[in-house]
Amino acid sequence: MRKTILFLLPFCLLACEKKVSSLSGSGNLISQAQIFFSDSIANRGQAVNYRAEQARSVQWDLAQVIPLKKGQGVLAPIVYSEPMMVKANFSGEFYFHLNYLTQLLVFKYADSAEKALVITSFPDSNFFKNPNGKFTGIKFIEDWQGHPVSKLLYGADGTIKKYVEMTKEVAALEVIETCYTISGYNYSADDPDNGYYWTESAGCSGSFIESDDGGVGAGAGASGSGGGGSAGSGIALANGNNVIGNIIDYLKCFSNYGGTDHSYQVTICVSQPVPGSRTPWTTTPGGPAGSSDAGNPVDVGHTYLVFSEIFSGYSIVRNVGFYPQATVYPWSPSSQGQLNNDAGHDYNISLTMTVDNGQFFNMLNFIDQGNNAGYMYNLNTNNCTTFSLQALDAGGVILPSTVGTWPGGGIGNDPGDLGEDIRGMQLSSNMTRNTTYSARPNLYTCN
Repeated sequence: MRKTILFLLPFCLLACEKKVSSLSGSGNLISQAQIFFSDSIANRGQAVNYRAEQARSVQWDLAQVIPLKKGQGVLAPIVYSEPMMVKANFSGEFYFHLNYLTQLLVFKYADSAEKALVITSFPDSNFFKNPNGKFTGIKFIEDWQGHPVSKLLYGADGTIKKYVEMTKEVAALEVIETCYTISGYNYSADDPDNGYYWTESAGCSGSFIESDDGGVGAGAGASGSGGGGSAGSGIALANGNNVIGNIIDYLKCFSNYGGTDHSYQVTICVSQPVPGSRTPWTTTPGGPAGSSDAGNPVDVGHTYLVFSEIFSGYSIVRNVGFYPQATVYPWSPSSQGQLNNDAGHDYNISLTMTVDNGQFFNMLNFIDQGNNAGYMYNLNTNNCTTFSLQALDAGGVILPSTVGTWPGGGIGNDPGDLGEDIRGMQLSSNMTRNTTYSARPNLYTCN
């Protein structure tokens, strides 16, 4: 979902208490924003809230230029050194990784000095009813040290309200008042049960009044499906940990024989985030299934295929999964695809189908493209589950293809739904289902 947006007005960068050479408008705007942040913002003052006290960095390699009401700005994700999980009393039971809610916005209006603001977007429960629609929830807008600049309440009706400090007399006029809070904990992979818990107030309903614009917050990721922005979620998927460099060589042991002396099977294996549930993702203290990123406390599950040829007492078995070459997120969902040797990858439900040699090799021909340059992994439209279902389809095996949704504008096939589809299927005579935890090794070597 990254966007390329036309260049805006130049930054004239000034460091605090020292002079920095002015950069012309013909330079790289993102580079100028990075210099300004490093020279004037990053090491200035003490943090005033718990989130701002934590070690964090700006991912400038994922920065993008975005439109604002009065021009444009540079928006970049902020990553915390230690995973921090947060939830809000207006978001239901969802937990989020703070990394995917928090961004740095650097901008300069023609009539003002350069500014750098931290925008943290907390989606409400309405957002999950339509994650492809506009953002609804509360955005905290602060400086790098955590001093509050504004809080904006985005309503389902499209209104934007700004938080103001009400007097006790005015607040007393509110007969029914809803108060908003966020809470979270520091997650540690070494000690997941003893994180540090904290809470913050997000204001009350009587403290939000109509805003005439919404300021920079309205322009920065206001849409749940917009680039870089948005509500975000704890969803991230890294690349595989045992990449297949040459898929032709990896599959060369298989032989294409008709008749009855060779039999062929393909198994679709599903590791659901929550076994027995259609939940598309969940938090976990270990590191996500289907991801090599062991520090990521979010489990998105995984789907992969196992191909088997049986003849004369021998079995040839190969495991193949589809992954992104680089980490993908709901707001940056695409990457070059790559195939992975998933031998030993666990799963909690699978479906094995006996097929003929023609079907079997049509499936193998389909998966061959997974490493091709330009063949993209996409979290929504061509993820591991989609790829596996399409490979089966290439061999004439059609399985249910339920489409799920997830925060950050995500919509597509997912392991949670596929697992439950398999669980509820009426099986044909050539199918067997396994609902116990297992893993499949590769078998047989050939010259």
